[in-house]
Amino acid sequence: MNVRSITGRVKYCGVNDRSKTLFENLWQMPLGVSYNSYMVRGSAASALIDGCEVAHDNDYSARVLEALDGASPDFLVVNHVEPDHTGAVPMLHCLFPDMKIVGNAKTVDMLKGFYGLPDDCFRTVADGESLSLGDVTLRFFLTPMVHWPETMVTFIPEEGVLFSGDAFGCFGALDGAVIDDAMDGIDRYFDEAYRYYGCIVAKYGRFVLNAIKKCSVLDIKIICSTHGPVWRANVSRIVEQYSRMAAWEADKGVVIAYGSMYGHTAAMAEELAAMLAERGVRTIRLHDLSYAAKGSVLADVMRYGTLVVASPTYNGELFPPVAAFVSALVERGIENRTVGVMGSYTWGPMAAKKLAAAFEGTKVNLLAPAPMLKQNLIADAESEITALADAIVSAL
Repeated sequence: MNVRSITGRVKYCGVNDRSKTLFENLWQMPLGVSYNSYMVRGSAASALIDGCEVAHDNDYSARVLEALDGASPDFLVVNHVEPDHTGAVPMLHCLFPDMKIVGNAKTVDMLKGFYGLPDDCFRTVADGESLSLGDVTLRFFLTPMVHWPETMVTFIPEEGVLFSGDAFGCFGALDGAVIDDAMDGIDRYFDEAYRYYGCIVAKYGRFVLNAIKKCSVLDIKIICSTHGPVWRANVSRIVEQYSRMAAWEADKGVVIAYGSMYGHTAAMAEELAAMLAERGVRTIRLHDLSYAAKGSVLADVMRYGTLVVASPTYNGELFPPVAAFVSALVERGIENRTVGVMGSYTWGPMAAKKLAAAFEGTKVNLLAPAPMLKQNLIADAESEITALADAIVSAL
């Protein structure tokens, strides 16, 4: 069995990255990431779909040459220009100078800017246009802002295969098999989809929903994204998860994200978590924002419907790790969440007020009260923490 065969006409030729620690130089990837590329071979022509990051040129070129079996590709389809998918394009252009690079007008403009490629190497396509490879057809649909303005998807109607770009992708390198139904432990990739979406795509939810609606008329049997497994057995599951994330729908659970200089705000967070557990809340996730990977916290916020943020007062403002976290949430357009805030102080009670103000204008349900801890007087703040716990349980 060739584990890289998706269908009789489609082969996988992507690569895995198990050494990169930060995606976009920002987001931790404990399970690595895959850069997925595909070869489509028709009776009259062949096409590569998407590329990979430049650091993996050698491995990638070997995979491409193996998939071609001595032939040369006629086309390279670029669904998304971001360099983790196009870094290898100059190498491919040198290997196959007669190959036409296929993309929409914005794609072509960006590729020229990134790599200085000549005009005559491109073939520009419009929304809904088709490209025949003989007995197989590539159809192109523009899906702007998922999550760049040039993004599009490519569909093979004869096979029911959708090449979805970054849509329906996730973090996590592939351990041998590339198709979901040939793997065990597939749930880890759905967990990584929360991390990936929360870090990379969350700001563009309405555009994701537009893309899903646009593709819903297609008879999709297989989804080949640019990161993560090829979805065959779990097409409906990954589409549903993306739909829920894009609409900010959530599971029941409480995320408590806090910063703490000397342990007093941490004590508030631990106290609240214990009170929630005593009241029967089973799904509780605590994150110390000075240490937690921000991507993991964002993943939990995408997944669960209740969030509590706690911060000490720092120079009359929020503790910097908390301020950065809240800013990331507001930037992503957080909505449909129940939010509680807590603060601590020694002489200037500002943190809870600043947190509440930060969420003003967002589409969240802000709970009362907003407990404030003075110095280390937990007993004095306990009644308000109790009231917040009761408000959370009632909202759940």
